[in-house]
Amino acid sequence: MPTGENEVAFSLKEFVLEARSAAAEEHPVAAVNNLMVQTFADPDAIAAAVRPFGTGDETLYEDEQVSVYWVSFAPHELVPPHNHKMPAFLGVYQGVEINRLYRRARTGSLEEIKQKRLLPGDTLSLGGEGIHAVYAEGDAPSLGLHVYLGSLSTIERELFDSETGESMSFTTENYHKLVRPLD
Repeated sequence: MPTGENEVAFSLKEFVLEARSAAAEEHPVAAVNNLMVQTFADPDAIAAAVRPFGTGDETLYEDEQVSVYWVSFAPHELVPPHNHKMPAFLGVYQGVEINRLYRRARTGSLEEIKQKRLLPGDTLSLGGEGIHAVYAEGDAPSLGLHVYLGSLSTIERELFDSETGESMSFTTENYHKLVRPLD
C-alpha cells in the first residue's frame, strides 16, 4: 500500500490486529500464511517501524486462539530443537535465520531432514508437529515476527537434545541447558 514520504507503511499494532482477525477466519492456517507473505513482502518497512525490544522474544499479544511474538535470534548460538504443538508462522525482516527441520526417527533420535535459510522478507510455516532448531547466520541477530495458532506460553511443549534425541519439557531451565554455541 503506497504511503506518503513521511508515513511508515507498517504498523505493529495493525499487524497484531490483522493476525487476530486471520486466526479467527474459517481457514486460519491459510489466512495467517497469506498475512505473513503479504506483510513480509516489504521487510524494510517492518524494520523501519519496529524497534528491537532487546534480545530473545517479546509477547505482543496472546490468547487461546493466537499468539504474536517479536523474536530475535543471537548470532553464534543454536536454539535447541523444539516443537510448538500448534501451527507456527515465522517471518524475518532483518538478518539471516537458519531453521534446521527435524523428524523423529523410529529409534527415537532426531533426524535432520533439511535446512531452510530465511532472508529478510522470507516466511516459513510449520505444522503443529514440526520440530526445528534455529540460529542467526553471520555476526548480526535475525529479527522477525512469529504468529502461532494458540496460546504458546500455556501449552506443554518439548525440547530435544540434538545429540541424543531425548525429549524433555520446554522449561527455561531445560532451554538454557540445551542452548549451544555454534561450532
